[in-house]
Amino acid sequence: MKSFGSSNRGLAAEILLSWEEGQHTASELLEQTLPEAESRGQVTDLVLGVLRNRTLLDTVLTAAAELKPSFVEKDLMTLLRLGAFELLFCPDTAEYAVVNETASLAGKQARRRGFINAVLRRVQRLIENRRCPREGSDLRRWIPAKAGTGCLLKEPLLPDPDSQMLEYCSMAFSIPKWLAERWLAAYGADNLPAVCAASNRIPAIILQPNLLKTTAPRLAELLKSEAVHAELNAEQTMLRIHTHRYLPDLWTFQKGYFFIQDPTAARAASMLPVQPGSVVLDFCAAPGGKTVQLAMKMKNQGRILAVDADSRRLQKVEENCRRLEISCVQCVRPEQIKEALGAKNKVAAVLLDVPCSNTGVMARRVEVRWRLKPESIPEMVQTQKDLLEQAAGFVRKHGTLVYSTCSILPEENQQVVQDFLARHPLFTLEQEELTLPSCGSQTDFGHDGGYAALLRKT
Repeated sequence: MKSFGSSNRGLAAEILLSWEEGQHTASELLEQTLPEAESRGQVTDLVLGVLRNRTLLDTVLTAAAELKPSFVEKDLMTLLRLGAFELLFCPDTAEYAVVNETASLAGKQARRRGFINAVLRRVQRLIENRRCPREGSDLRRWIPAKAGTGCLLKEPLLPDPDSQMLEYCSMAFSIPKWLAERWLAAYGADNLPAVCAASNRIPAIILQPNLLKTTAPRLAELLKSEAVHAELNAEQTMLRIHTHRYLPDLWTFQKGYFFIQDPTAARAASMLPVQPGSVVLDFCAAPGGKTVQLAMKMKNQGRILAVDADSRRLQKVEENCRRLEISCVQCVRPEQIKEALGAKNKVAAVLLDVPCSNTGVMARRVEVRWRLKPESIPEMVQTQKDLLEQAAGFVRKHGTLVYSTCSILPEENQQVVQDFLARHPLFTLEQEELTLPSCGSQTDFGHDGGYAALLRKT
């Protein structure tokens, strides 16, 4: 990994360059690097911010300096994106500091430092107002940031959202055009901007209380004692926090008072009818959020077989259950299911959360937009169909199965379920929910997208 120094900007640049060169995922690189950081929060914000807005950053840099990103050395292009991101999206940071300190990361050669300085100064000259409300702004000149504010440019660089909705959404929110086209076909022009904006939002940190130990209001009080401010949702069932603290350092985390889970992810497990004493099969269980929810619904009484083909990820389920003091979960590999079930090789409840495109959770998994290719979708769908076939084989008469994804592509959701039902007349669809991602509001935490269907075997 190339060294840009130990400053927060330097560490962010190292991670971004390593990611560009295909060395691990951003989350893996962050996990390796953050212990060295003076501010974990700033490094994380810089890395994810650049990846989240890469198309838009390249558009502005190209317009400002008439450069072609593919012709610029990778390390210099990484620094330009980092500097442009701070200029456009971080109005609290002084412009001179962004330009000077980013240029200093280019090394001792005057040519390289001068190049970074010159390009970022041109980006500076494009900016009219770094903190401008959306209302009343020309959206061709307005770069969306957060909470209804953005950066206003002196000239229009974005497509007209009225006449070029698809192109505008793809560029403004750095969504691959092919994916925006599929969302447009599935959900229409009225919904496309909101779906794209929510897929590029800075997601809130949502805490689910461990109901075996506490409640959401009580957890809020415990967090306050650790100087962490938490907001309760209207139903007082979960919390949103605003902190750059490293959560595993919190006493409440270490003692298993909460786990982190988006509201949409929580819906799939809540849909499965289980009770204390149930025997449940949880396919594709890692990292274990839905497993934990099932255990809480069962009051830690009964048996949950948590299944995953990846033994390293399955270990995460064990770690989470240990921290949360959940004892009703047994982790097994797929080939061990029949042996674990014994003579009673069918169960009343199966949860199948399949591997998918992750198109509903792009705000949290920012790299998805750059990793996912349209040609990979059919192979993914076939895997989902195969897993559904396998999971259904373990459902006993009058039993239930929940099929869920964190995708918002119809071919991974409704179409998979309808294909299955057409071939399995003993199963019927009792309930299904498609949730599109949302930015939220003052009273709504916002959430990811996803799909869940409850099937019953007659």
